[in-house]
This record gives sequence, C-alpha cells and structure tokens, in this order.
Amino acid sequence: MLKTIPYLFLLLFSNSILGQISTLRVPISETYSSNGKFKLKSISFDDEFPNLKGESTVTFTKQYESFGVKKSFYKINRSFDLYDGYPFFAAISKDGRKIIYIKDKVYYNGDEHKNVTFYIDGQLKKTYTTEEFINCNKDTEKCDMFYDNRYQIFETNSSTLKKYKKGITEKDKFLNKNFVFNKNDTIYVIDSRKKITLFNLNKGEIIKSKIDFDSIYPSIKRYEAVRSNIDYYDYPYKYIINIENSKTNEKLSESISKISNLKFVPTNDSTFYKYNLFRINLTGYLDRTGKFEIETFEVDEKFNKKEIKNYLLNTNFNTDFIPRQVDKIYLENFFGGYRNHNDSIAKIDTKLAKEKRRQEFENRKNLDSINGIYIPRNLKESIIHLDTKLNFESRKKIKEAKSIWEFNSHISPLGMWIRNNWGINGGSRLLKYFNERGFKNRDDISAIIIQQYQKWLIEEKDVWSKWEKQNPKK
Repeated sequence: MLKTIPYLFLLLFSNSILGQISTLRVPISETYSSNGKFKLKSISFDDEFPNLKGESTVTFTKQYESFGVKKSFYKINRSFDLYDGYPFFAAISKDGRKIIYIKDKVYYNGDEHKNVTFYIDGQLKKTYTTEEFINCNKDTEKCDMFYDNRYQIFETNSSTLKKYKKGITEKDKFLNKNFVFNKNDTIYVIDSRKKITLFNLNKGEIIKSKIDFDSIYPSIKRYEAVRSNIDYYDYPYKYIINIENSKTNEKLSESISKISNLKFVPTNDSTFYKYNLFRINLTGYLDRTGKFEIETFEVDEKFNKKEIKNYLLNTNFNTDFIPRQVDKIYLENFFGGYRNHNDSIAKIDTKLAKEKRRQEFENRKNLDSINGIYIPRNLKESIIHLDTKLNFESRKKIKEAKSIWEFNSHISPLGMWIRNNWGINGGSRLLKYFNERGFKNRDDISAIIIQQYQKWLIEEKDVWSKWEKQNPKK
C-alpha cells in the first residue's frame, strides 16, 4: 500500500523537492552483475523512498566466508531503493567495483540525491542531473530521464491485468519494458524524447547521448532487460515518542517529561491547541542491540538538550518491534509537545509565545528574503521570478490550462510553494502588498499570481499594470 506525501512536485519545479513516496512494504533488492559474479543487496530502513536511509552490501556469488554465508566485498552506508512499478534503476559492474543508480526525480538536495550517482568501491565519484546525463535543455524541451508510454499502449480499466491496445507494435512493447537496462556493462537509457544515452559502467563515463532510438532498435530489439529481484518487509509504525526503556518499559515521551520537569501533551489531548507547547525534533536509527543513533536533534530552549542527549545515547531500548529482515530501523515523528505542569504558568507562556509570533510576522513584512529565498515586492516581480523557476513543460501546462485550480488547490505544488516560500502564510512584504489592495485570503493571493502569470504567458505582457489599476491600494 502506497501513499504520496504532498510536498513539491518536480513536474513544476526544475530544482525542487518531489513529494516523497511512502510505503507500508519496504523494499530489499538484489541486483546482479551481468556476468553473475557479484550481487548488490540494498536494504531500506525507513518507509519512504527513494532516499539514503539504509545500507547496501556487495558480495561474491560463488565465494563463501562460511557455510551458507557469501563472501563480502564491501559495504555502502546508503540504500539504492528500488520498487516494483517505479522508475528507479541500479546496476553493478562485472568486477563488482562500480555501481550506478538512476532515478527519474530528485527528492532532496545534495550530490548523493541527484538523478544519477556513480560509485567506485563504495565511494561516490560522479553525479549527474537528468539534463546533464541525457544532454537535454529543460527550457526548450521535455526532459524526463525515462521514456514512459504505459498510458498509450495499455487499455485503461479496473483490471490488474495489463492488456495492450489494438495496433501496439513490438517496438512499443520493447520501449515499455526496456527503457533502461545494463548490457555487458553498458547502460542504455531511453529518455522522454525517445533518445538513447549510453554509459560505460567500467570507465564511468557517458559514451554517447541523443542517439535516435529507431536507428539502434534493430540491434537491441531481441534484448530483454534483467530485472533486480525485489522483496519487501512490513514497516513497523513505531513513533519515536513510544520507544521504551528496556529496563523500565517507560516511553521516551515520559522519560523526557521527567528529565525536563514538563508535562507531555500528545496530539490527541483535548488541550493540545490550548497552550503553547515546547517542541522537540528528533530522528534517528534504533539498532537490534537497543542503541539509538541520533540523526537530527533540535529542542526549544526550555529543554536541557545535553541531558536528553545523554539519556538517548546511554539507554537501551526495547527492540521487539524491529522486523527480522533488518538490523536497524529509522524512527521519526516526535508527535506532541511539552508545557509547564502549572496551568497558570502555561497560560503565561502561551501569551508570550503568541506575542512573539505576532512580532515575527510583522518583522517579516520588511525582509527582502526569508530563509534564503527572495521575496517579490509586487505582482510584476512575482511573475518574473516564477517564470525563472518553472521549466519548459511546466510553463506549457500552465499556459494551456483551462482552469488554474489544479495549480492552486491545497494538494497542488505550485500554489503551496508560493504560499509557503513567499511568505503568504507566514508574513512577508508580498503579503503586505496584497493586503493593502484588500486581499486577505491566502489561497486567493496565490491564485491571483498564477492566474496573472498564465495571462502573461499568453503574451499579455503588461498584465501587472492592468491588475494594479483595477486593484489600487485602499
């Protein structure tokens, strides 16, 4: 069972983060070298993919350390997440030393999260964006890593069995099954333009790109891609607040409450929204020995961070919920918060926090950038800056859209990005600009920006002047 978390979608932003995919069934994959001598086994430790939260091992397939145990070659402290039905690809070279991992979208910032990563002996050596790898200009053409014709060749019905439409050719079927494959350490990638990129896995370099598929099809049409073997385990949904001290069975939320002399308030408590709550952001890995490895740890000033950290690092926790297939599991979601046990003091803290948020909201209205992102001063700047963030395909979709609703709904990436990053939700000079013209509703403001941008794309280049004349300052 899969669910998609609605953050930003790369469809609209060429340099943004895509909504991470979450799953109840966590993948464990095995990928073999084309000569069958090496195996790359990759295990994910969390319920989201693809990311780095896991580990991968390269082993020999015919050499053993002991009875039934394959000889290990090396280990990499990341996973190469693969999942049936999703366009993620991994390959390992004949000598077992090189690994390439290719995915169609970018989910996080950083080199190891790029569309293409290439490793030698477990060390990252090269990375590519989609545009770099397939030699594509995102401002003038559609640049998707993989060719996808599934909606063109299959009948659309509720059946789980795929049925080809009438007239589908062998070439169409080949493209559907083999848009990426490893043939004797040469990686073939067929992109959205039906162009092929060849990558030499041994040398770690692109041999050639933008090869016309039709010209090379006769020489590869009988080749069938060898898929990775993918198995799954059920992710144990254990929130980090609920891990228990193995000696006392006390939950972490309760232990921190005692350490901090504060009352823990879970999200289902009737007073959760009544008081200002002091928060903790904690993520990390719990291994089978009961030891917790901290990944991120941030606390409000009310907490003694050092004391809580010492408790986390020096406590053994219960691990009976960890699936047998893995040695550790990734934990997050510190749901809930803390307040003073005394209601009167908690009310004072709430009042002070409310005034602090009000002051911060007002201060943001004078900033030209927030969290490193430039804040447009007006509608004109909003349109111009928006145009720099959208790729060719996105601009085309907006220009041709009959309704902007799909771009501004609460689950759409564009409207959400505008509201969150340009301070429409948290206060900014752009919000002030619209407020001065009588617009208070945040969804309406992002809708105006998108709607006027669409008009601008259709060659109404003075659209902001017309809008300001119709909506002067009040």
